[in-house]
Amino acid sequence: MLTLYEHPFALYCQKVLIALNDQGIAYEVMEEQRDFDRADLAKLWPPASIPVLRDGDRVIGETSIIIEHVAGERLVPSLAARLWDRLCDQYVSDAVQAIVYETIAGRFDEQVVAQGKSQLDMAYGMLEAQLAANEFLAGDIFTIADCAAAPGLFYALAIHPWDEDDRPQLTRYYRALAQ
Repeated sequence: MLTLYEHPFALYCQKVLIALNDQGIAYEVMEEQRDFDRADLAKLWPPASIPVLRDGDRVIGETSIIIEHVAGERLVPSLAARLWDRLCDQYVSDAVQAIVYETIAGRFDEQVVAQGKSQLDMAYGMLEAQLAANEFLAGDIFTIADCAAAPGLFYALAIHPWDEDDRPQLTRYYRALAQ
C-alpha cells in the first residue's frame, strides 16, 4: 500500500493527488498537522518537504519523481510532458506560492507580489501559445504537465486572473481541467 504524506491545500501535494486519482492508484493519506508534523516527516524524509510517498521500504520525495514512480510512461510519455511539468511548477505554482506567502505572512512585499504577477502573465502567454495547437499541454493526452498545471492555475485564477478574451485557449483548457 502506498502512503502519501501531504497537506490538502499544498499545490505540489494536489499535483500528486491528481496523478494518483487519474491513474486509479490506491493510497493512504497521512495529513500534515492531523497525522504528522514536520519533525516527524524529517525522520522519514530529511528535507521535511511535502509531498512524500512511502512505497513499502522506499521513501520518495519531490512531486515529479513521485508521479514518475507510480505512473511511469503513462503520465510521463515524452520530453514535452517533462518540460511543461517543470514550466508549470516554476512559472505558475512558484509564483502563486510567492504571492500567497506574502499575503499569509502579513508582509505583502509589493515587489515580490508584482514579480509573481509578472511571472504569471508571462506563463499565461506561454500556455496560451502552447494550447493553441494542443488539447493538453504536451499534446492530445493528459500527462504530468496537466497534473502540474491544474492546482497552480486554480489558485492563480483567484489571485491574478487572466483575461478570458485575451486567453481563450487557456480558458478552454482550465475549464477542461476543472471538469
